[in-house]
Amino acid sequence: MSVYWPGYCKDFRCKADKCLHTCCAGWVIGIDEDSLERFMKDPDISGKIEDGCFVLRENGRCPFLRDDNLCEMILKHGEDYLCNICKEHPRFYNDLGDHTEAGIGLVCEEACRLVLESEGPFKLIAEDGSEIELPRYVKVVFDGSKPLAEKLSKISGGRRANSKLRAEIFAGMEVLDPEWIKLLHRIIGTPVSNDDEDRVIFEHEKEFTNIAAYLMYRYEGAGRFAAETIYLLADLVFQGKDIQDAARMFSGEVEYSDINIEDALETFD
Repeated sequence: MSVYWPGYCKDFRCKADKCLHTCCAGWVIGIDEDSLERFMKDPDISGKIEDGCFVLRENGRCPFLRDDNLCEMILKHGEDYLCNICKEHPRFYNDLGDHTEAGIGLVCEEACRLVLESEGPFKLIAEDGSEIELPRYVKVVFDGSKPLAEKLSKISGGRRANSKLRAEIFAGMEVLDPEWIKLLHRIIGTPVSNDDEDRVIFEHEKEFTNIAAYLMYRYEGAGRFAAETIYLLADLVFQGKDIQDAARMFSGEVEYSDINIEDALETFD
């Protein structure tokens, strides 16, 4: 089966110890069956596994994450020794029957940087190097004849939530990081006007366009969800949050919680 990737994915490299928000802490790592069978034969690893998952330290860090933020398992055995989730993160795959559309998720700070800083419409590349036509619902985001704010209204069927209501909806979901709920309550307490949202979106047109395209691509044209996400991120930026950090936090809280992403896609259908 053919796998298609946005062109910027070829530049992705894990930052390892240079990462400020390591993916090797705060996450419960479920181990695939083949890797689990291999790990259970290794006494240096098996004692750190329980119920098919790595037993995190009290501070939430993976037992193989060293104090210098390098992976002990990679250093000893190489990347191929890792379980699937550790090798694949932050990649995602959407099986569409005759092909798979893949990408890299915003929860990773380096992936987030690559997505937001990408210049122009991204190219969809097959494994043989050929360029694949972007889906219509992605191409519409890159229509240069209209400002992003106008395109968001088109793909979402119109603006249907203000900043306070939107933040309340997201605040009602599962909370993984206490800092996230603080940011949402700041919006609830001091709502952002539609005009201010539009101004922030205009000032960061390239970054928000790239985020919208990423969301439309990953969630197969979920226009209202993409638009409400952009508005929420604009609210966070208006209140002083860095746009890349806002996108990374949103991804960790919403995209990487099965409960939250299902809730968000259903609510903003």
